[in-house]
Amino acid sequence: MIAEAGLTAGAGGNISARDGRILWVKPSGLAMSELKGTDMCGVELSSGRLVEGRLKPSSELPMHLAVYRARPDIQAIFHTHSPWASGVISAGVEVKPMFAEVINDLGGTATVPYLRTGSSDLADAVAEAAKNNETIFMANHGVVTLGKTMKQAFFRACVAEDAAKSFVAASIVGKPGFLTEDQIRELKSLEAGRHRVRMMERK
Repeated sequence: MIAEAGLTAGAGGNISARDGRILWVKPSGLAMSELKGTDMCGVELSSGRLVEGRLKPSSELPMHLAVYRARPDIQAIFHTHSPWASGVISAGVEVKPMFAEVINDLGGTATVPYLRTGSSDLADAVAEAAKNNETIFMANHGVVTLGKTMKQAFFRACVAEDAAKSFVAASIVGKPGFLTEDQIRELKSLEAGRHRVRMMERK
């Protein structure tokens, strides 16, 4: 689905999911379009040691481990090389909300500067941003989305890319119209109300 949505190319990007004490992460060198469940690497969350699988884990494993350790509530992480979102952020432009979906679906958003792929500096920076945000834009690199489910992480990646496309389109034909602070607060209030209703229904 990530490949079909055009959110990455070649062997770029990686995904992972928490399974108790194990983290299942995409191996290095495989494209999303050719990835099979049996290719996934099982890594012990506490030690970072490979315990299941025959392939080498993604070079971004340190970032995934750091985020899971910072966010015990998160069950899935998607890292895409989304061309539109990556391009906008790498131009030094913030992806501001133009539509309700950006507020309701992306969760908190943050941007981290360029740091070398696979480095401990990148892992630390993304994990720090992830403490209070669910969508993280990485300059000159890509997008990281967190989810309580894989579907939520995927949807966030899709919404982030669409938001960037809409911003570019608006910039070409005119001046982008961003939501005001009052409109953003209203949308957040509505979403918080829906969340309370869902929690009460579960009880």
